[in-house]
Amino acid sequence: MHCRQSTPFIFVIFFLLSLLLLTACSSSEPDTHYSRLPSLPSLDHPRVTVSGFSSGGYLANQLHLAYPELIEGAAIFSAGPWGCAMKGLSHALMSCMQTQFPIASLDERMAMLHRASRKRLIGDPALLVDDPVYIFYGQKDQVVKPEITESLIGFYQKLVASYNIRITGLPQAGHAFPTLLTNTECGVEDGNHLQNCHFDGAGEALRVLYGKLNAPSNQPEGDMIEFGQSDFYEGKGMLDRGYLYLPQACKSGEEECQLHVVLHGCSQSAEVIGNSFFQHSGFNRWADTNRIVLLYPQAKKSLPNPQGCWDWWGYEKDRFYTRDNQQLKAIVGMIQQLKPQTELHSRS
Repeated sequence: MHCRQSTPFIFVIFFLLSLLLLTACSSSEPDTHYSRLPSLPSLDHPRVTVSGFSSGGYLANQLHLAYPELIEGAAIFSAGPWGCAMKGLSHALMSCMQTQFPIASLDERMAMLHRASRKRLIGDPALLVDDPVYIFYGQKDQVVKPEITESLIGFYQKLVASYNIRITGLPQAGHAFPTLLTNTECGVEDGNHLQNCHFDGAGEALRVLYGKLNAPSNQPEGDMIEFGQSDFYEGKGMLDRGYLYLPQACKSGEEECQLHVVLHGCSQSAEVIGNSFFQHSGFNRWADTNRIVLLYPQAKKSLPNPQGCWDWWGYEKDRFYTRDNQQLKAIVGMIQQLKPQTELHSRS
């Protein structure tokens, strides 16, 4: 009898101790009140471009096509063509990364693209014709097969003037971002998904997107600003914080600067590898000497997205490939916040 009466009491004590422990743990959590993303007078009329690696490459392609009135060029590393995963996750894995399932034909994808444009789910593809496009792939990539990226090349060749497309296919490169700022050898797997193939991917991308550049800085002196992403996004697919690299020359507004959006790949966000991607990909050193502001949005891990990839197969929205993609809306909101003139205007 005594034992039966004491059991609930012991449970209550255990429950109260658990609450105290949780309270103590929560009080030691880091402050999540981040700075607001600033508005920059130096970005009065910037050329806005985007680049991305792997899942970030897919999202860069989606952003370029969804908002061509805003995005004026794209650099895509190790990714496939727009809308590839419309049939779901199995096709994302088997026909958009590997080649077990046949990928939709170029004619089929162009028809889907124009249907989406007529329904105003994306922008007008005619706006892309004069945009610079850079595409990189490793010919030993076992994650996103070279044939998949070659399909992306064919896709852009239908949309962009041939003289505006630049392509690099490195024979020894695997599935990693090519940078000079890592000791990981070309083609070797690395937790940060960076590789040194004696090739500067960031520099080549920015040269294609912006033309002739000044030599990069060996010691970038700009500010890396951590800002809150919750002002732009309410779902589970983006981290509570993003990052902005602001060169010294772009602080005052006395000089005109450009804006480039950099999208990390799966398992490359600050949540997973800290500052490794945006410190070692190489973009900052070029931005520093060429008046380019860099926006580094951050994806978040979740149950349907355990590696913190960007949504290119529909884990949050069925129409992930359109303007309905919440991550695209968030990134556009960030761009509009950075630019003093916040409305979208069609390009002539």
